[in-house]
Amino acid sequence: MGRLPHNFGRGLPLLQYLVPGSLAALLGLQAGLSLRWRIEHDTPLLHYAAFLMDAHGRFPYRDIFETSMPGAFAFHYAVVKLFGYGDAVFRLVDLALLGLLLGVTYAFMRRFGRAVGLAAAATFGLLYLSKGQTMTLQRDYLGTIPVACALLCIPRGTGKAAGPARFAAAGALFGAAALLKPHLALGLPFVAGALLAFRWEARARSWPDFFKCAALCGLGLLLPLLLAALWLYANSALAGFASIFFNYLPLHVALTGAQEELTGFDRAFYLVEQTLRFGGYGPVLLCALFAGYHFAAQATQARATVTSYAAVALCAAAYLVYPALGGKFWDYHFMPTAYFLTLAASLCFFAPTPAPRADAARALRTLLPVAAFGAAVCLQLNLPRYCVDTFKTLRPGYVAVPPKAGRVDEIAGVLRGRLGPSDTVQPLDWGHGVIHAMLLARAPLATEFLYDYHFYHHTSSPLIQGLRREFLAQLEQSAPRFIIETKADKPWFRAPEAPGGFPELYRYVEAHYAVAAEGHGYVIYERRATGNSPTTARAR
Repeated sequence: MGRLPHNFGRGLPLLQYLVPGSLAALLGLQAGLSLRWRIEHDTPLLHYAAFLMDAHGRFPYRDIFETSMPGAFAFHYAVVKLFGYGDAVFRLVDLALLGLLLGVTYAFMRRFGRAVGLAAAATFGLLYLSKGQTMTLQRDYLGTIPVACALLCIPRGTGKAAGPARFAAAGALFGAAALLKPHLALGLPFVAGALLAFRWEARARSWPDFFKCAALCGLGLLLPLLLAALWLYANSALAGFASIFFNYLPLHVALTGAQEELTGFDRAFYLVEQTLRFGGYGPVLLCALFAGYHFAAQATQARATVTSYAAVALCAAAYLVYPALGGKFWDYHFMPTAYFLTLAASLCFFAPTPAPRADAARALRTLLPVAAFGAAVCLQLNLPRYCVDTFKTLRPGYVAVPPKAGRVDEIAGVLRGRLGPSDTVQPLDWGHGVIHAMLLARAPLATEFLYDYHFYHHTSSPLIQGLRREFLAQLEQSAPRFIIETKADKPWFRAPEAPGGFPELYRYVEAHYAVAAEGHGYVIYERRATGNSPTTARAR
């Protein structure tokens, strides 16, 4: 192929920056507009638990029945103590942590080139913000931050040895991630393997050295876990956590995302079939595969660069199966997957230093991967629609979407107007707005149970039967002023007398409560004054 104009070779790097630079500009705009978002979905649930810890001295696993890991409660409690409550606080915390994650991403990926680092950081930032306010500070996303920091333990070049401190630091960072979701530690062997490759580049390989490095990684991994265990023990919650983790959590993990109980071949087929959907990140996955081919086709990679790429590629492959380990395939479970696929795909911008003059073949080898990356991002984000929706929010008077289509604010308004200083509230809900409303109204929880889905799966299990009895006993003892039930989008919905139903609960509600208010998808029951004649409370 023929020669291109004299200065075209020098202009190739500038052309490479066009795509990531445009994405970075769009990211900056979207980040600014997101300041008007409100927290929603899972984040208010954990924030409400932090409210109970802060204002009422209650502690997870001891006074609150919850399956989230200690790191999630520690994070939300720290936010409450340091910054207080409110949507604005969470937006600032979220954007600060996003800035940290993207800064770390750029710092690691720039070893492949500045354009690679910029593309990786800007694209993942857009992927995260594109999910809207329901994705804010989800645990799988939060756990990605220490995992990303662990990548920085990998040396940039062979001139820097991988000393013992790097192994311990990598283990500790993955340990911190495991405190949010245990299977986030999935990538540790690959990061440790990259560290070993750098270490053995500068010194002789030996089994004693391998075991030393493995021990340092293991000790680093255990340190955050031991600190968390001490925290739980100091608050008399360690036994409660162990009971939930070893007895209840296996039942929870066995459920599908639709709260169905599957076993044997049906469950295996479900896990494989859902995994092969890749969380909807097919365009980025295909781009990552093409980027791998593009990287391998370059003839001038240094050994250190190849080792760093191998760590990214192996982590991307490992985190493809990450959601299957939890048995659920909700949007936020794919955040670690999306992160490493984005890193791998950004290698489309990898290129050796261009010569002053470039022929058409060299230009094609440089620009074709860039075009492939741009096409993948456009498909993944549905970029035209994304831009239209983003610019719509610039209109004067734009108001963020109210959580749960306004249900949260409606319920909170009722509670604020009627709740007395000593009154308590019991939700029959999971993530459909009641607990968020209780957070806004600062309503105390009546029992240790935040949710009611625990009572409707594996109903023949003695553990679940025991939880039902404990819940009814606590209801009798606390006699909450209000019981609030949501009926919308509850996959565990069952009529009281149906198999797996909970007739004892609804007999209790009918005997002691009457309907005080209701709206779209929810009913608020208020306890009748002693001596009033019974009226019928609406049961499922």
